[in-house]
Amino acid sequence: MNDLSVSILLNNDLSMTVTPYTNMAKAVEELIKKGIKNAGDPKDPDDCIICKEIYKRVFPFYNEEKCRGETLNTYNSTFGRNFNYINKKEKPTTELLKKIDNFYQIFLTIGNFTILERGRNSINCRRGSCFGSIRDSWPLTLLCIQDYLSGFSKLTKNPLENSFKNNKATISFFERYLKDKNGFELFCNEQYFKPQLYNNKFGSYIDENYNVKLDLFDKLSFSKPLPENLKEIEQYIECSTDKIIERGKIIINEYLIKNNN
Repeated sequence: MNDLSVSILLNNDLSMTVTPYTNMAKAVEELIKKGIKNAGDPKDPDDCIICKEIYKRVFPFYNEEKCRGETLNTYNSTFGRNFNYINKKEKPTTELLKKIDNFYQIFLTIGNFTILERGRNSINCRRGSCFGSIRDSWPLTLLCIQDYLSGFSKLTKNPLENSFKNNKATISFFERYLKDKNGFELFCNEQYFKPQLYNNKFGSYIDENYNVKLDLFDKLSFSKPLPENLKEIEQYIECSTDKIIERGKIIINEYLIKNNN
């Protein structure tokens, strides 16, 4: 699977090779150089033209006007101010700095992108608040989604409750999942988190009983959404990279099956 590639027709005269390891930001920059004006923004690669072409083919529910790509495990939240704070207490080794750089190359690939609703004040926006209790953590976001689809019966307090109850785009996006008695399971399966698909070390973000796994680092929780020391940073990199690469293979393989390549 390492050399797996997908030829995606982007317009009448341009094809691009995409693998689970392709950095979409760099790919967008290359398209812009070739004069593709609607390629997207390299700073927002999860909603670029390449990804949209993939989304259309592997996510049956995808609607470009109502949905957009969302990055699961973000770099800036973990390695921005948070890492600077850790760096003042502990000095990372050269080896760890290389691992961080490798993660930067991986986190903008298709295996780290999913589909959520498009719009202001949606959970797509709210989960990333630098002052919130989620800080872009995908496992914590999944806990909030699971709680909502269970009638707010799982969590004492859901940080995204306001969006679930009041944001029209969010309500519309999750409506059909609410109507299904196994709504959370359906959501996970459609987004390629089905645990049975995974053959990697850390598996999916959920277990076989559709319980959310908080395994990115020790004691991940709403009170501790980000790693707090170098050991936890290393755990985060190893676990999230493993999940990203495996999910990328799953999505691209699905693309190949659906497009008879």
